Amino acid sequence: MKSQSTAFSFGSLLAVGLLAWSALVAPSAYGAPTFWTGPDTNFDQSVSGPNDILVPGKVVLTRAFSHCLFNTITESFAQPGSPADTEWAFGDISNFASLSYQPLYSYRNLDLSSLLVTDPPSPMVAHLINEDIYISVTFTRWPHGGGAFAYTRSTPAAAVAPPPTVNITSPTNNTTLAAPANVTVVANASVSGGGTVTNVTFFDGNTLLRSIPNPPFNLTTNNLGARSYALTAVATAAGISATSTVVNVSVVAPVATTLAAPAAANNQFSFNFSANAGLRYVVESSSNLLNWTPVVTNVAAGSPVPFTNAILPGGSFYRVGRLPNP
Repeated sequence: MKSQSTAFSFGSLLAVGLLAWSALVAPSAYGAPTFWTGPDTNFDQSVSGPNDILVPGKVVLTRAFSHCLFNTITESFAQPGSPADTEWAFGDISNFASLSYQPLYSYRNLDLSSLLVTDPPSPMVAHLINEDIYISVTFTRWPHGGGAFAYTRSTPAAAVAPPPTVNITSPTNNTTLAAPANVTVVANASVSGGGTVTNVTFFDGNTLLRSIPNPPFNLTTNNLGARSYALTAVATAAGISATSTVVNVSVVAPVATTLAAPAAANNQFSFNFSANAGLRYVVESSSNLLNWTPVVTNVAAGSPVPFTNAILPGGSFYRVGRLPNP
């Protein structure tokens, strides 16, 4: 049998290169605007709160004892331009096209308490910019200097459309990849009855990745570092949104593939090799160190990984390589 020492010096066959999440949003219009003309609902932060979820995963409003509302999806506090992804105007929704919109925060140049809560009430229109949704809003409580708030707002019209359905078809849940990883996240979104999905937004946990306005709803990510990712997709149709189940992806820093503990007994040759659980490896054999034949390909359950093979006439060399990310 030939010496095994040369084969055990062989490391990983493949070096895998990848890229990082893009967390950019390109605001755009998705066709005709949607008007929430359904029955009014009353939201009171001290009773119903702390957050008013307008579009799950995209627009969630709170005051959180701050001086203005902010969007908890992309903001941690109120700041110029808050709430993010919204603009506001005084007036009736029937005149939406002629109203003068600005961030709610910009009205702070005046006394918001006396400006928002009036007798008679001063109706407003909130425009969700990326979703192109218009909502009637009338504030009923706004303590000066901070504290809770309350308003009455319209809801989606019940007859507009059924909610969309959305799921992430790739990658699959509990996928493990080697860093850095390039991943294309694929979502399948639809509406029963022939409705149109106007937007799918991808998230890693609460971090917004990108919104895709038109099918195919695919997001390509680059250079993912080693950590866990919790991916979801939020589909919107006619102003109504739905969120997919979470797809968990683990990106790991690949260990060097080394071979150890060679042994021959009972006409069997065995050794162990280091690996990352969840990554794919191939064991190859050769009789001349020139021509290599795959013996087994598998997903490592842990490390080290044991390997055993029958001793072939004339002997064999072995090497192990980590396969590229799917």
